[in-house]
This record gives sequence, structure tokens and C-alpha cells, in this order.
Amino acid sequence: MKTVTLAAAAILTLTLTLPAQAQRSGAYAVEGTAADGTRYQGAVQLQTTGPETWRVTWRIGGETVTGIGIMANGVLSVGYAQARDVGVAWYQVGADGVLAGRWTSGREGGVGTERWLPR
Repeated sequence: MKTVTLAAAAILTLTLTLPAQAQRSGAYAVEGTAADGTRYQGAVQLQTTGPETWRVTWRIGGETVTGIGIMANGVLSVGYAQARDVGVAWYQVGADGVLAGRWTSGREGGVGTERWLPR
């Protein structure tokens, strides 16, 4: 019984850590939809700042937005500043390194969606 329990725990641990291991610093293409349905594209630069922390820089439509994030259980949570406004986002990290999530900001309200594709 202990062998089965340890094997199940090992499989569970491996499953939970794979998406986070697929995460990497670097450049990503961004595809998104704002809360009003407007589609946009751009780029994101993701830079590790610690074992679970990240610096995020978006470049969309000539605008640069900066944020910081924390990774836990395969989810990257990000707080960001855009001009005089702030917002939050979260992204589920796929085993293939693609991040997909949702965001909101005080300026627009509502919820948008976004996907980051490794370059």
C-alpha cells in the first residue's frame, strides 16, 4: 500500500510541476481580446527575478505596460501599471509553454483574455 501511495504522490507531483518547468524567461507573442471585444496583438517580455517571481513587460499598440508576477501551482499572477491605472491578470501555464489567462484594469473594468505564445 505504501508503494502505491508513494507512486501516486510522485505522479501527482510530476503532473503539478510540469507546466511551471515549461515556463521560461524570454519573448512571447501576445493575442488578446479586451472586455469590449476588441482584439489586439503585441509582444511580452518575461524575465525571472527569483525562484517564483517574474518581471513582465508588454508592448501593445505602441504602449509599454510593466508588471510583476508570482508563480504558484502552474499559475502566473501579475499586477501591472498602465499609465495612471493598475490591473491584475492570471495565466495558466501549459506544458507547451503557452500561457492563457484573464485580466482586468481599473481604467476599463470588465475582463479580457490573453494568450502568450513562446517565440
